[in-house]
Amino acid sequence: MTSNIQEQETRRLNIIDGVNEGFGNTKIAAKLGVPLWTVIGDLKKMRHNRDTELQQAYSNAAEQVQVNKRLTANIPEERFHHMTGMSLMEKTFNNMMSFYEPELRKILKSENESDAIRELPDSVRKTLKHNGIIAQGWKTPVITKHARIHLTSKPSNS
Repeated sequence: MTSNIQEQETRRLNIIDGVNEGFGNTKIAAKLGVPLWTVIGDLKKMRHNRDTELQQAYSNAAEQVQVNKRLTANIPEERFHHMTGMSLMEKTFNNMMSFYEPELRKILKSENESDAIRELPDSVRKTLKHNGIIAQGWKTPVITKHARIHLTSKPSNS
């Protein structure tokens, strides 16, 4: 009887280790050398008993998955930064500033900037807002400080 309890306890600990490492049920069963249904049954019992170590193992595995996702998501950004010397957000901002420069210069020259911004088509306003070129102040849209600096440092073509 005691060997059966010890065997179950070692299997429980090995299952927790497998879950911690992010293994699936089949891989855990292969690692333990037991049938898959044994691992599934043990997991059901552990979940039913609300095993805190199992819950912690699941949360650790989920956290590790999120870390790996973030690392793989940063690879294209790092590659782009290495090639161009600027981040993707900076490049997008510069492209939008160049593309919408005539409209932005008209806004700066106008007497009332917020009215000039409101006269822009909705799609243009949304794009400029999304790229951090204009910001919605309290009921009044304004050109951001960063966009103003970019426009004033660049000489006007007109």
